[in-house]
Amino acid sequence: MEDHPEPLLGQNGEASDVGGVLASVLLRGQDTRPGAWALTSRQEIHPDRSEETGSLLGWLAARAGDARRPVDLGWIRFHESREVEPLVVCDGEVVRPAWRPSSDRGAVRMRGSAVVTVVRG
Repeated sequence: MEDHPEPLLGQNGEASDVGGVLASVLLRGQDTRPGAWALTSRQEIHPDRSEETGSLLGWLAARAGDARRPVDLGWIRFHESREVEPLVVCDGEVVRPAWRPSSDRGAVRMRGSAVVTVVRG
């Protein structure tokens, strides 16, 4: 078995499942307070990486706002749908209301595209 690590938000170029372009940009604020940064990312999310991606989004949200309150991170869309849903994190958990089964919340796996914009500072 080979190990080929790849950044979760590191895809760049043409999107294969959702159309458009995949990209991520992280900028550090130069004229703002220390530790300020902004991240914008448009990525395809594969079900095999959905748990890791959800954890990363929870981590980012905790650094962008009050971890106890909902943090709007952007938009998410299932790969076969034209409708987008708000991408919101609260208490370290990604909230995806339309994809949440009523019986087993742990079974939810994302597949689609996400546009994430996080600003700190």
